Amino acid sequence: MKILVVDDDPDTRRLLSDLLKGAGHSVTLAVDGAQGLIHVRIRNYDLVLIDLMMPGIDGFHLAQMLSTSWKTFDVPFVIVSCLSDEQSKSWARLNGCAGYVEKPFQPWKYLDKSSEILYPHNFASVDFSHFSFD
Repeated sequence: MKILVVDDDPDTRRLLSDLLKGAGHSVTLAVDGAQGLIHVRIRNYDLVLIDLMMPGIDGFHLAQMLSTSWKTFDVPFVIVSCLSDEQSKSWARLNGCAGYVEKPFQPWKYLDKSSEILYPHNFASVDFSHFSFD
């Protein structure tokens, strides 16, 4: 699967890249929302991971652009953010977010969430309630 990681923190980008590549995925990294937007315009992705707090085009605006563009409205995106307030989670849910993972996160939980979105038919009988927006 082709996954785009959009995060301004180099350590988070490296961690997510290593996790996803280790799971057999093709990973592209973007350092901010503007670069992420360029990537989604030139390549099709199976999943986009977005940090909310970035300079320039932040994750809120990038997610909104992805969910309203005819080219990317059907690409699932997951928020990976240190914001844990209900307003941010509610905003994500209302803007078509497929999931919300709070930083810091356990690597295995992150891979479970990514797999749930990428391979939904394999998770029909698994309880992922601990990944809810609640």
